[in-house]
Amino acid sequence: MKILLTYFSFTGNTEKVSEAILRYLHGNEINCDVFRIEPVFKLSYPFWLLLSFIPGLPFPVKNLKSLDLENYDALILGSPKWTFNCPSVTYFVRFLKRERLKAKSPSKIFLFITYGGFREDSYIQKLKMDLEISGFSVPVVGKFKRSEIENGKAVEKINKFCFEVLLSLNPPHPNIPKP
Repeated sequence: MKILLTYFSFTGNTEKVSEAILRYLHGNEINCDVFRIEPVFKLSYPFWLLLSFIPGLPFPVKNLKSLDLENYDALILGSPKWTFNCPSVTYFVRFLKRERLKAKSPSKIFLFITYGGFREDSYIQKLKMDLEISGFSVPVVGKFKRSEIENGKAVEKINKFCFEVLLSLNPPHPNIPKP
């Protein structure tokens, strides 16, 4: 079993959650690689937030040509929850859809978001539905609040997310430690 953990992080919160997920998976002997979603241009945070008001707007990502999804059985996708859209993640999801049409991507995606405000449930449901309509299975979703990430209280929720990921693998990982 080999998993690709991929994420976009601007403020560092999604990266912190991704690092905790990676530690958990490696600690349970899961083969996991990481791909950081990086936009081709560095933009300021206010400009990103402005772009996030445009639903479905993609923003190009670096190094996708070097990413070979055929090597992975499943994918974990992490994204911050911005207003209506996270443009770099939108671009990456479009890449996943193209690769899915070529049967070159894993069919199972585990999804998580980090957020600070509100409407996170509708945001994650929209992203999940978009992936499922494209033929992906999204058996586990997680959401982690910025304040809990920053004060260390999200660890239990992250471990529960990882536990559910391992349970939903086919076959489930043996010796899954309860969170």
